[in-house]
Amino acid sequence: MHTLTFADSSVTFALTDRPTAEDFEPLPYGLSLDDAVAVRAHEVKAGDLVVAQFSDGTGVRPTEHAPTPFPADPHTVSDCPCEGCEECDNVDGWTMTNPDRVADVGWRFVCLHPSEPGDDEYEDEPCVIALRNRPVVVIPVSVVADARQAAEEAKPPVRMYGVTWSDDFEASSPEEAARLAYEQLKSYATDGWPPVLEVTGEGNQMTVVDLNAGNGVQG
Repeated sequence: MHTLTFADSSVTFALTDRPTAEDFEPLPYGLSLDDAVAVRAHEVKAGDLVVAQFSDGTGVRPTEHAPTPFPADPHTVSDCPCEGCEECDNVDGWTMTNPDRVADVGWRFVCLHPSEPGDDEYEDEPCVIALRNRPVVVIPVSVVADARQAAEEAKPPVRMYGVTWSDDFEASSPEEAARLAYEQLKSYATDGWPPVLEVTGEGNQMTVVDLNAGNGVQG
């Protein structure tokens, strides 16, 4: 549990731990909820990582964690590039019941992220529209940038390696031997028995990798 407040207010919000269920992606770049702050929806900046919102109302406000944390792209509803989604339809329905509300949309709501098309397995993701003063939990863009840079620097350096596989074949010509070798290589993909490979790295240091072995390295 984390306790958050607005920078200009003593009102506190109880941020629950991020769910570990399969539907909730972990925070990227080694970030944690210790890096999070509470802001009003209209104070969210471009690039802030939105990780949760608090429900509207007063008193104890339950945490609504975002299944997939997303970088904010805040804009007015009228400037949203969305061509129609469930959330935008809800706003349209709200104005249709009372045309006088049309003028209220600009100051009452903010879109934190436009809708995104889904793939064959998932439906389209609707816009993230929130009331202007709704409490939102974000990790500031500067913190995200620092964490991303640290994660990139921590990656093992990429080097060039030469990989060699060899075997002996009885054949009547180099072309036939090449075809036999090619057929054998293709068989590794179907019979589950990969070859032993010689990997040469920088400084001509050679490592024999047996992909059938437990750790893969022979020496």
